[in-house]
Amino acid sequence: MEVFSSAHVRQLLHNKFVVVLGDSIQRSVYKDLVKFLQTDNFLSDAQLRRKGEFSFENDSLVEGGQMNKMHNGTTFREVRQYRSGHHLVRFYFLTRVYSAYLESILADFQSGPQPDVLILNSCIWDLDRYTDQRLEDYKTNLERLFQRLKEVLSPQCLIIWNTTMPAGYRNSEVPENSAHNLRENVIQGNFFSATVADFHTLDMLDMHYHFRSDLHLRCRDGVHWNRAAHRKYTQILLTHIAASWGIELPKANAAGEKK
Repeated sequence: MEVFSSAHVRQLLHNKFVVVLGDSIQRSVYKDLVKFLQTDNFLSDAQLRRKGEFSFENDSLVEGGQMNKMHNGTTFREVRQYRSGHHLVRFYFLTRVYSAYLESILADFQSGPQPDVLILNSCIWDLDRYTDQRLEDYKTNLERLFQRLKEVLSPQCLIIWNTTMPAGYRNSEVPENSAHNLRENVIQGNFFSATVADFHTLDMLDMHYHFRSDLHLRCRDGVHWNRAAHRKYTQILLTHIAASWGIELPKANAAGEKK
């Protein structure tokens, strides 16, 4: 799926503020978008693996990450930002879809500037890292999140909820010995999130559906995805953004080049 080129991305998002919220998969969504704004090249494997670095492709680490002690706990923070003469893209790392930290992010938006596009997902940490009633609390937190977004953000902000891509088992994991089935929980979590997003009339992209036949692009940890998958992800997002704004998609000329 190759609709947009780097030049088209720069044109589509000209003078726009885009925010990405979520986990390490959403970090890679942010990174691919930042890279795509500058070049048609894909992310490298090393860029996909790194987290919390001080700089990536001319962006900057704003908070957390390597500024603090690096860890994999639920209190990990990472805020990144890419700014050019006509583009602003920001990423906030989340370990839970709604929390006091999420409220602090909303306070950032209230103090300005307000995003033009908000791209978000949180599911795997919600269902895998907390020991309480995972699915029930996840559904409650989704309700809180979507209600607060509608209260805080401008009606002109395009809010895009992405369902979680298909999860698998890690290479070292014996399915029948797993404490809980992450694959099935993700499916249930996606059903909840899609239902609640629809109730709140938010845009929803079913990334589980889009990548159901691309499992060969998933990494061996059963959760993360390779650079080809992330460029496809970005193309899907950009196509939806263009359609939402009534912008015609790039067309290929007779030589196969996009205009």
